[in-house]
Amino acid sequence: MLSRSAAFHATLLALQSRAGRPVRTGVVVGVLFMVVGVSLLPLMNTFAKTLAAEYPLWQVVCARFSGHLLWMSLLFYPSRGMALFKTGRIALQLTRSVIFFVSNALFISALPKVALATASAVMFTTPIIVTALSVPFLGERVGVWRWAAVICGFCGTVIVIQPGTDLFNIGALLVLGSAVCFAFYQLTTRQLTYTESAETLIVYTALVGAFATALLVPAVGRLPDTLWHWICFAAVGLVGGLAQYCIVRALEKAPASVISPIGYAELISATFFGFVVFGDFPPATTWYGALLIIGSGMFIAFREARAKAPGRT
Repeated sequence: MLSRSAAFHATLLALQSRAGRPVRTGVVVGVLFMVVGVSLLPLMNTFAKTLAAEYPLWQVVCARFSGHLLWMSLLFYPSRGMALFKTGRIALQLTRSVIFFVSNALFISALPKVALATASAVMFTTPIIVTALSVPFLGERVGVWRWAAVICGFCGTVIVIQPGTDLFNIGALLVLGSAVCFAFYQLTTRQLTYTESAETLIVYTALVGAFATALLVPAVGRLPDTLWHWICFAAVGLVGGLAQYCIVRALEKAPASVISPIGYAELISATFFGFVVFGDFPPATTWYGALLIIGSGMFIAFREARAKAPGRT
């Protein structure tokens, strides 16, 4: 995905949910990898936003997914071989990939209409949406404190989107739709992590998007107009692949409890690129809402970790 959630949450679930696998040492190295990873994601979004203003949506989405599939395959194939593509739950894998594809399409279509920092702030609602949906879809129990955090997080989203005011932007609603889709993507990921390897999950994530858009691009796309646009198309996949690799390595080196809060640093990187490249600086309401969303997300993570601690139910 073109935001923190796309690379971070899926990889987090895939790597940290495998029972019995110890987390290797190297917390400092893990933190450094995570900082680089979440800093690269807004850079990828910057390239996508540049292209989305000039080229058809499906051409930009194709560059994103094809790059993801190519770089992740090159990264994992040497050690896994054809086992990388073997799965015992192909229907759920493809459903998950379709949901991820829709989420990305909504996000990229929103980029020309919304500042990068605002898009990142709205996407931070994903873990909050997952918490709310885990009750009807996974049968999980959510206590009063986490429900309170969910409500606070959605209040923060309303503050960011500002419906009914002059600050309202349809792009923010598209990003919110992307976050909802990505929440469903995470729920399917939770179901798959018990039987599928992290490497297989990462590769299948981009499979549907890469092949579907490859069929569309010859009909709706065109060759890049300038050398800079060629570079942007190549960079969307390359930078996305590098970001994914850094996040994978971070989660291999350090516990999720240490790595997870660093993901919110994406807001700083998104603000920087948004201001330097596009001259966008989010209003105060975006920051107020983002604080509520981030605080709610971190509180939910804390309560979930506490609930799963030994001796607790």
